Amino acid sequence: MAIVRTKESLGRSLGFFQTFAIGTGTMIGAGIFILPGIAISSAGSAAVLSFLIGGIISMATAISMAELATGMPKAGGSYYFISRAMGAAFGAVIGLGAWLALVFKGSFALIGLADYFFVLMPVPVLITASAVGLFLIFINYRGARNSGSLQNIIVVFLLFILALFILKGILMFDSSKFYPFMPFGYSSVFATTGLIFISYLGITQLAAVSEEVKDPSKNLPRALIASVGVVTLIYVGVMVVVSGNLTHDQSLNTLTPLVDVSTMMAGDAGKILIVIGGLLATLSTANAAIMSSSRFPFAMGRDDLIPNWFVSIHKKHDTPHNAILITGVVMIILLLLFNVEQLAKLGSTFNIFIFVLINLSVLILRKRSLEEYEPKFRDPFYPYTQIIGIVFSLLLLPAMGLLPMVFAVVVIVLGLLWYNYYGKGKALPRYDLFDVLEDNISPAPLKDSSKIKILVPVANPNHEKDLLYLADNLGDEIIGLNVIKVPQQIGLAEARDAFHANKIAADSALREKFEEFPAIVGHERKYILSFDHNIPNSIVEQAELENVDFIIIGWHEVDCLHSLFENITSQILSSANKNIVALNGYLPAKIQRIVVAYNGKDNWLCRNPYFDKKYNLDIPVKVMH
Repeated sequence: MAIVRTKESLGRSLGFFQTFAIGTGTMIGAGIFILPGIAISSAGSAAVLSFLIGGIISMATAISMAELATGMPKAGGSYYFISRAMGAAFGAVIGLGAWLALVFKGSFALIGLADYFFVLMPVPVLITASAVGLFLIFINYRGARNSGSLQNIIVVFLLFILALFILKGILMFDSSKFYPFMPFGYSSVFATTGLIFISYLGITQLAAVSEEVKDPSKNLPRALIASVGVVTLIYVGVMVVVSGNLTHDQSLNTLTPLVDVSTMMAGDAGKILIVIGGLLATLSTANAAIMSSSRFPFAMGRDDLIPNWFVSIHKKHDTPHNAILITGVVMIILLLLFNVEQLAKLGSTFNIFIFVLINLSVLILRKRSLEEYEPKFRDPFYPYTQIIGIVFSLLLLPAMGLLPMVFAVVVIVLGLLWYNYYGKGKALPRYDLFDVLEDNISPAPLKDSSKIKILVPVANPNHEKDLLYLADNLGDEIIGLNVIKVPQQIGLAEARDAFHANKIAADSALREKFEEFPAIVGHERKYILSFDHNIPNSIVEQAELENVDFIIIGWHEVDCLHSLFENITSQILSSANKNIVALNGYLPAKIQRIVVAYNGKDNWLCRNPYFDKKYNLDIPVKVMH
């Protein structure tokens, strides 16, 4: 009997638009709905330049991140890139800092949501923000589904609303309100850039899902660059409209400047529309912060930098409940301790540090060998892109103020102390920045072999034998695939780790049946366990990755028990690029006759002479035209 090889895989279910929506959706939130008034009060109409500078720095960092993400497409995003480029000690610091930046942005979004809700109903801001925070903790703890589709709808709606706002506002533009353009000098522009920098935090969240993106060498760079470009245009456009329709004094006296301008444009209808947009944007941002709260801790947990308790998976809801609870509670505590401007500055400070280290990581990895770093996209403007990202980011730090800088230093010290106390000697990677700079890490080439292969998605142990029998007689290598469906709140790598901690009985039954099946002598077998948010996507993707010749799937009649499987089968039939054999029902004890439907066109089964020699089962085959 042939030896069964095993393999685990993470499905890639995010196309370009879904990836673009994640990046855009996490950036278009409280930043643009709340900060315009605060920014104008700090820099006047020149706050337009602050958002533009922020966009330039973010674009440079997005290009660097695209190279890193295609070179190391792992969960954890910026944490993973920086820890692999600079060692575990930097990983501890950046993991804590990146998580805190996300938490600060979530608190900031909750305050923004409460401010917009106050326009509709005068409920105290802190009460609304805290109540919504508790609600988001509850739904994420229990594992709300299909949030990805909802996020896409929200992003399209927000882009539409803000585009209308910009077009209508430009027509009402009053140049007299735009001047004086820079009443507080050049330094105020950089100071305001630091303040609004939290608005661009979304691209780090986008990198955190890089291992779930289809065709990452194309879709990741395009999504990163497109999301930053579109968001920057939206931000600049909104700032031009606000500055050209509200006087400086009017901007100082409002927390919701977009509501004031929209009321001038279209009365109550405009006011209600922009309030709905603001509520959706801030709610989406706060929810994304909690949903993504496990990404950095999970990546750190895989590297033994934090205890497994923090990233444990709930047995009933399949969610990282401890990470969700801690993140949500910290978000609520922060919004009670700091005002909206302080939250923006604190979040922006961590964001700036992350951007500096991301650009620096590209400079280091381009000059040094690292086994796992093989980028499919390389920055064509290297090293100028990285220099722009580093220099401009560093110029912002002195303008952030004392509190954010002290807070950042405290986080750095805490990260280093934690590494020395908990992670030193056992945390991954087991090298430091000096090892990388001295080029002591050598790449190891990998090789793969290919044969005629049959992929068999398995989900029902009772049906598995029939599918494997067909596969054994059609192929040289049988690949059994079991797809574990993963909730949206969990990254795929994290779900894999949780699976190993709590073995699923259904998979054990499928694996045992696969291993017991008597393969024809000389045939190879492989068992793949795939983790994906989308089952049909994983089947089609694994067929491409393994370069199989056939997919053999079960196809039952539609009823209450099999409607889900029928749906999966239909999706595979409509999207797979491989030859497909569909078994309707179960095989009889003895096969006496096979009928093949043929439409007169080229057909592998009927036209390939290899079939006659290899697949002679002593069963008459009738070809029907």
